[in-house]
Amino acid sequence: MGRKGQTGVMKSLFLWICAILITGLYVVYENDPYDPLKVEQSFSDGSTVTGELIRSKVIGRDLVIALDTAASVTGYVEYRRVDSDDQWTTVQMDRRILKPAGHGGKSREAGKEMLAASLPSLDKMAGKYMYLIHLDNRGESLVITDRKGNPLISRYRGSVPAWVLIPHILFIMLSMLLGVRAALEVLSRSGDAIPLMWFTIVTLILGGFVFGPLMQYYAFGVLWSGIPLGWDLTDNKVVLELIVWLVAVYCNTGKRKGSPWSSRSIAFAGILTILIYLIPHSLFGSAYNYSTGSGTGTST
Repeated sequence: MGRKGQTGVMKSLFLWICAILITGLYVVYENDPYDPLKVEQSFSDGSTVTGELIRSKVIGRDLVIALDTAASVTGYVEYRRVDSDDQWTTVQMDRRILKPAGHGGKSREAGKEMLAASLPSLDKMAGKYMYLIHLDNRGESLVITDRKGNPLISRYRGSVPAWVLIPHILFIMLSMLLGVRAALEVLSRSGDAIPLMWFTIVTLILGGFVFGPLMQYYAFGVLWSGIPLGWDLTDNKVVLELIVWLVAVYCNTGKRKGSPWSSRSIAFAGILTILIYLIPHSLFGSAYNYSTGSGTGTST
């Protein structure tokens, strides 16, 4: 291999590393309102309150709210169902040894004594709890809320089998990686981005339009909750992503291939893909209204 060939390989490797880093940053900083919420707070005497609050739970399993605190800390949880006529209910927290399946948190909490309370499982797909955690440490009060000072929200769903969940995640992440890599290929003017464009389309269709609807079906009983059936941004943003990549395909087929818009459309699609994935996951997603007895983005 000559010097020019070696330079091309190194440049391609560098672009792949950049694409992997961009995709990795998204994975690390993804903003999903139903991801576990990390708690790190403290009282004035220096004693800490830490833990991970579960915000997505499978129907049939109680919602266990658990925190690692000093032995002097007591507390209670105030809760009600979201979109219901329920009055606020109070349940006292007690000290218990947690099991991984009971809390749904990290394995390091297994066998550890935590200050905890259990809320009974909801029986509706996309049914939600809202709750506040009230703690007391020798007369000093502390209220645990979400990061905006609002009640914490946890949503119930059906169980999604691994054969659906894992391919969905892998194909969606792979489509983002390939899309970013295709855009970098165009912007660096280093080679042919059209094969990357086609691989992006294929993996996006598999992740967002094959395994995505299957995941939605197992979790909430419907195959689709985006436009025109709803406003779930998770569904709608993959539609937008597919549209911009189909525009890129259009600009790179037939007589249009090789025109200025051939490369521009791929770069635009890749950049827009990054921006689309910055939209919070599950926003305006499935929800059950107990007051009306109906849901959006759910079969119940």
